[in-house]
Amino acid sequence: MRYRYKILIFLGIIILSVLGWYYPLLAAYPAAISPLLIPIRLSGFALFVGLLLAFCCFVKHRILCRTVCPLGFCFLTISKIRNTIIGTKRLPPYSVTFPKIGIFLAIFTWFGLLIGVTGFLWLDPFVLFSSLFRGLSPLLPVFVILLVVSCFVPAFWCRHFCPLGGTQDFLYIPNTIFRRRSKIRLLERRRFLGFGLKLLFLGILFEISRRYTQKNIVSIPIRPLGAVYEKLFLSRCTRCGACVQACPASLLKTQYFETSIFNYGTPYAVFDPAWCKAECTLCSQVCPSGALRKILPAEKKKTKLGLAVLTFEHCRLYDDRECSICGRECPYEAVTFEWSESEYRKMPIIDTEKCTGCGRCVAFCPVEHSRTKPLRICNCLHK
Repeated sequence: MRYRYKILIFLGIIILSVLGWYYPLLAAYPAAISPLLIPIRLSGFALFVGLLLAFCCFVKHRILCRTVCPLGFCFLTISKIRNTIIGTKRLPPYSVTFPKIGIFLAIFTWFGLLIGVTGFLWLDPFVLFSSLFRGLSPLLPVFVILLVVSCFVPAFWCRHFCPLGGTQDFLYIPNTIFRRRSKIRLLERRRFLGFGLKLLFLGILFEISRRYTQKNIVSIPIRPLGAVYEKLFLSRCTRCGACVQACPASLLKTQYFETSIFNYGTPYAVFDPAWCKAECTLCSQVCPSGALRKILPAEKKKTKLGLAVLTFEHCRLYDDRECSICGRECPYEAVTFEWSESEYRKMPIIDTEKCTGCGRCVAFCPVEHSRTKPLRICNCLHK
C-alpha cells in the first residue's frame, strides 16, 4: 500500500514537471516543494510548514525519504528491477565502507546560507529529479551518474550523501538521545573523536570556500531579475534551470566553466539580440529557493538588472551620422541626447536613475558587429 502512495506522489511530481514546459509558473514546483528549500523563502506559511516537517522528522526517522522523495523512489524502483532480473529478493550487502557525510553537507549548506558561502542546495533530491525535465540542465549529468551508481550499490546516495537525508538525521538526533542505548553510544570515545574530526574538517571546508568565493567574485555576470547580492545568490541558487526555462525571450543562459567553478550552472543574461520586456517577471516568479526575489510588473521600473554603458567612439553620432534609435526604443525614457562641449557634438546621455538595464537599447542598436556596439549592459549592482 505504501508503495502505491509513492507511485501516486511520483506521478504527480512528473506531471508538474511536464506542465512546466507549457505553464512556466508550474516549472518551479517540483523543486519548490522540497522540505530543504521551504524555510529559505521566509514567509509565514513556509515557516509553519518547515516547523511541521521538522517535528515529523523528529518523531519518525527519515519520514520524507520513505514517503515523498522522488529520487529515492527512482533508486528503490531500480533496486526492485535489478532484484527481479537476478532472481533474488535481496542483494548481498556491499563490502565497501564509506562515511555518512550527508549530515555534514546539510550543516555546511545551512550555515553557508547565513554567511554567503556556496553550499549544496543543488544536491537536493527534488532539484536533481526536476533537472531531468530541463533539457540540457547542468545537473542532468549528476542525476545520470547517481542513477548508474544505484544499479550497483542500492541506496548509496541516500545513505551517505543526500543533504535532505542528512537534515533528517540531524533533526532525529534529539530523539536518539532520549533512548538509553543511543545515549551510551553517543558517549563512546571513538565516536566522539570521529565526530570532532568531522566537525574540524567541516570548519576547514567553510574557511576554504569562504576565501575562494571572495577571491573569485571579480567579474560578476548579469543575474536574472530580482537576484540577491552575489554571495547570497551563489549560496541560494540551486542550479535548477527553472528561470532559464521560463524566460520567454531566451534572454537567460546557463553558465558552465567560463569564470569559476562556483558559477557552474548559474543563470546569466545575454542582451543581444534579446531584451527583457517591461511586463515580464517570470524568472523571479519561478525561483524555488529565494535566489531571485519575486518582482511584480509594477515594481519592475524600480528593479535593476544592470546599467547601460556607452562607448561613444563606436556610436554613429561620433562619425556625424544621424541616429536616435536607442533613445526612441528605450521604454523608460532613460536615454536623451545632449550637446557635449568636450566632443563638440550631440551624444547619448544615460540617466542612471531611470535605466533598469533591460537591454532594449543594445538589441535595437544598428551597429552590426557585437564587439563594436556602443552600448552594453554591465553589472554594477552586486559588488
